[in-house]
Amino acid sequence: MKIEKMAPHHISEVTVLASQLGYPNEISEVTKRFSKIVSSNEFGLFVALSEIGEVMGFLQVNEEPDTLLVGRRADISALVVHEKYRNERVGAALVKCAEEWVLAKGLTLLRVKSNVSREGAHRFYLREGYELSKTAHMFVKNLGE
Repeated sequence: MKIEKMAPHHISEVTVLASQLGYPNEISEVTKRFSKIVSSNEFGLFVALSEIGEVMGFLQVNEEPDTLLVGRRADISALVVHEKYRNERVGAALVKCAEEWVLAKGLTLLRVKSNVSREGAHRFYLREGYELSKTAHMFVKNLGE
């Protein structure tokens, strides 16, 4: 397995993985978002590749600015491992890459949010040394329609 920065030729496989996590998207939409953020140093986009170059998983980590309540930090906003590669330490390798990215930016706090229904993900993050900080509800209102 090799971890590298995500590139445009990974987008189709990343889109499939996003669907496995419950985020179906059109490749064109993912491509458009990728193009907007890939050149920003506030985002880390990484893929884990198999020996034959297949995308085994991907991770996005975002640098978050100061707020009145919390200082600069980073959030893992997406971590998906292909169903056939789960339990092979792919996620752990991607998280380690994110941690290195965060430390290189001079940050010390890395957060990740996980849906309450993703018990396997919760066990994974606990194994990787993360602590449960709080449980919350997210409320959404679509203002576009």
